[in-house]
Amino acid sequence: MWKTLQRGANYLKLWPNHAVVGNMPESKFIPATKLGIKLLPFAAVANFFVQFQYLGAEFLPQILGASLFLLALPIQGYYWLGKRAHQILPPALNSWYFELQNKLNAAGEDIRLPGHRKGPCYVDLARVLRKALAVLPPEEQ
Repeated sequence: MWKTLQRGANYLKLWPNHAVVGNMPESKFIPATKLGIKLLPFAAVANFFVQFQYLGAEFLPQILGASLFLLALPIQGYYWLGKRAHQILPPALNSWYFELQNKLNAAGEDIRLPGHRKGPCYVDLARVLRKALAVLPPEEQ
């Protein structure tokens, strides 16, 4: 589980923020996860104090549960991203990956898949996309 969360955090940093990938689920999960990381700790603390003020100490288990739920939401985003990072690409994205890989290799970059995988994963696509956006001219992406 911890390794999946770490992979999710790395994948979050690696995924490019560009219009080319705007319709992929990562383009919705990553901003939501980043926003949750920034705002939900404050929301959890505010939730705790407001509920404690109005409900009192006899509702402390429910108050703690609600606050911990708010704190756990970004972890769910990391978990989803970590699972998604190492899923094999579907055929359409697989062909796009190899097209970008060939263009980058023709441009002088050395792009290879890790030897232990059957095919490219989403994390490999993120690496190739990030490199392609930095190296290739816009008309070849």
